[in-house]
Amino acid sequence: TPTGLITPIVTKADRKSLSEGSSDVHNLATRARDGKLKPEEFQGGSFTISNLGMFGVNEFSAVINPPQAAIPEVRTVMT
Repeated sequence: TPTGLITPIVTKADRKSLSEGSSDVHNLATRARDGKLKPEEFQGGSFTISNLGMFGVNEFSAVINPPQAAIPEVRTVMT
């Protein structure tokens, strides 16, 4: 967001279909940009996925947002 990094949380992601998860991510991202997330929607997560590959980025260093445990980086595949 313009005010800094925020990592919205998709709850119970392991029980959702791909389309349900995608819908949640879209909704949360929109509300994050608008500054309308509730604290429980961005605090207490355990795992982040950082996807800059969709923007053509092939190298970056992701930063873990404590108290989360891990953050894999998704990059552009170079062939």
